[in-house]
Amino acid sequence: MNVQEQIETLEATALLGTHKRQSIELADRIALQLDADERPDLALRLLIRRFLASPHIPETLSQLSTAEAWATSEGETSLALELQLIWCRYVGLKDPEAVPLDVLDQAVDEAQAVGILDAEWRLALAAVHPSKGLVLREEALQYLTGPGQVHDRLLVHLELASDRNKGADILGALSHLEQAYELASAHQDPTQMCVCATRLGLHYIERGLAENAVGYLERALQLAISEDNDLQVIVLATILSTIYLQAGKHEKVEHAADLLLVAGARRANWFAVVDGHILRSSLSLVEGDAPAAIERLVRAIVRLRELVPAAAINLLKGRLAELRHQLGDDVFDQHYRSAVGANQAL
Repeated sequence: MNVQEQIETLEATALLGTHKRQSIELADRIALQLDADERPDLALRLLIRRFLASPHIPETLSQLSTAEAWATSEGETSLALELQLIWCRYVGLKDPEAVPLDVLDQAVDEAQAVGILDAEWRLALAAVHPSKGLVLREEALQYLTGPGQVHDRLLVHLELASDRNKGADILGALSHLEQAYELASAHQDPTQMCVCATRLGLHYIERGLAENAVGYLERALQLAISEDNDLQVIVLATILSTIYLQAGKHEKVEHAADLLLVAGARRANWFAVVDGHILRSSLSLVEGDAPAAIERLVRAIVRLRELVPAAAINLLKGRLAELRHQLGDDVFDQHYRSAVGANQAL
């Protein structure tokens, strides 16, 4: 295949799971073959695809602006318009007020006049005008039918779930979350499966249906661990630990606490580490071992006080104060003195 045919293949490939990894590898190979000065149109199409396959961070968003200026200077009007609409969409999702409305309105007018980019202009408007998001995204879905657009389709379902929730359409929100999860699962994309499973779990928790949430949250946790996503591990382990503790599932509480300790330390998230110690202490108390509950907190304070922010240490001390109130002064003081003696003076 020549370069143009390779780019056409890239544009028709789903940006999920193994297909996404293959697309990124193909894009990198094409970049080595492509003469951007000779074929700026192909270089710009490659850039757009590479952007859509990558996390949308400020650096890559600024590259879109540069690419849009380049497309304009090369007379690639349609590509310049596409780049402009993509930029408006992803900036608008983070901060709608950061998108100049005159720029967006002009881009939308041009796209409508020519009859192109039907999904793109709707999604850009939806990001900047949240009150119109539901209708615009539902319309955009009708144009996201190709295999190369399945990733965008998944993201739109997640956005529509938020739109439905704002309108108190609980069943509608659930339907969009389930459709997004199905797309991620069909393409075996662990990152998006984790996102969708987490959203589904939280959806049920917000409705007081913890029993429905657990399966999704546990699946999300497994995926987060497999992807070394410590931030998501911390979030999920925190949520699940509360559910497990209330259900009396002590072994699972221990596992969640250990995940908080390890993932928290790796990310230098000392509040997560403190939460792990408090969880372990709470579990000891539930099991009737008050000395172990107190000793765990004292040991954590002694070992972490030079490393952990004072606010986190204060959480441990606050928990000790709660135990003193719960156990009574005499019982607590006896166990506390023993713990301090075993771990040196505070």
